[in-house]
Amino acid sequence: MAETNNEVKVEKGSSPITKIILFGIPAFVVQLILVYFITANILMTKVGTQKTTEAGTTEEVKPEGEKSEGNKTGQFIYAIDEIIVNPANTNGRQLLLTSLAFDMPNEVSKSELENKDFLVKDMIISVLSGKSAKFLSDIEQRDSLRNEIQTKIEGFLPDVKINKVYFSKFILQ
Repeated sequence: MAETNNEVKVEKGSSPITKIILFGIPAFVVQLILVYFITANILMTKVGTQKTTEAGTTEEVKPEGEKSEGNKTGQFIYAIDEIIVNPANTNGRQLLLTSLAFDMPNEVSKSELENKDFLVKDMIISVLSGKSAKFLSDIEQRDSLRNEIQTKIEGFLPDVKINKVYFSKFILQ
């Protein structure tokens, strides 16, 4: 009797895990990159444009008896980019990265702040570094922080009037 050799041949096909590793993960990474660039370049540009447009069209409301110069908010903006501060009691383990902008009522106030750039930055740093990380992370405290910065600058530079203080970046890490 002849002995038959019954070998079982297994085709070397890709397992589902191999397919996921070879095709799924790279496809996912490409999608992530596309979403990031679409969000960063297209959507964020539109959001920034809308805010600028809205800010440019709102009128400044002056208290009764105060003379209005007829300008609109957002017309004279003085911006300070990327101030890095160590909050109080963190021993350098936490940092605050922030960018601010000041809405000024006129060109004179704006040019005064531009001329005193280093003094203004120093005042902002002293206000922010005097606050704890817990205080800075509390969103409800942002208005009081804006007011404190505005009061300190207007107190030091009496010729400067500030309509509003804006934070364009506020990252606490």
